[in-house]
This record gives sequence, structure tokens and C-alpha cells, in this order.
Amino acid sequence: MLKPFLTAALITLLPLSGAVAAEKGHDHSHGAAEKGKHGGIVQDVAGVEAELVVTAGTIAVYLSNHGAAPVSPEGAMASVLLTQGTNRVGTIALTPAGDRLEGKGEVPAGADIVLSLRTKDGKTGQAKYELGGHSH
Repeated sequence: MLKPFLTAALITLLPLSGAVAAEKGHDHSHGAAEKGKHGGIVQDVAGVEAELVVTAGTIAVYLSNHGAAPVSPEGAMASVLLTQGTNRVGTIALTPAGDRLEGKGEVPAGADIVLSLRTKDGKTGQAKYELGGHSH
């Protein structure tokens, strides 16, 4: 009962697109993203590496301590904001599912993802995953 409230609070309280773009810098290369061992895009978030893997109907995030060992998702909270340009098109809460955080939902063609993560030790952060569907 408390988890959905905390997830909603996390989405609401953390600054979104502008701060992420300013913090990470907006990279137009679209080919330089690091690939993870699950075939997803890897970003540093809240002191861990977060590998985003999008498949039909599912969004998964695998956590690791910078490439070496996996980090258990137990006690972590996360959500993703789906964006198309400057428009928000939806949010999906992610919950622990085995060795990953996972949520059910479709990612629209051309959408990018902003991940908000709170680790089990209370560190928070965000990262924008550009899936390559937008134009400049």
C-alpha cells in the first residue's frame, strides 16, 4: 500500500527532463551509449549502473556495481517516465522481479525514457535513456 504512494512521490518530487539534460549533457551522437550484458543501455544512476532493457510489453532495469557484480533490486524503488520530445506520454512503476526491477507497459515508437531510482540505501538519481526515436 505504501509502495505505490512512495513511487508516485518519487516521480513528483524529483526534477525531470531539464535537470537530467543539464546534468548529463545532451549527447547527439546516439551511437555512443554503452551496451550492458543483457543487451540494454547502461547509465550511472544513484551510485550504481542501471541497464535499461525494453522488450514487448516489459521494461526491465538491471543494477550492478559498475560492471562487476549485480546489485539486488530488493528494497529499491524506481519508475520510468516516457517522453516524446517535451511531451510526457506515461509513467510505469518498476518493482523487484528476481534479479531486476520490472514494469509492464508498452513504450511508444519514438519515445525516450527518464528513469528515477531510489536504491535500498536511500540514494536517489535520474537518467535519461534516448532510444533514438527523436529528431533535432
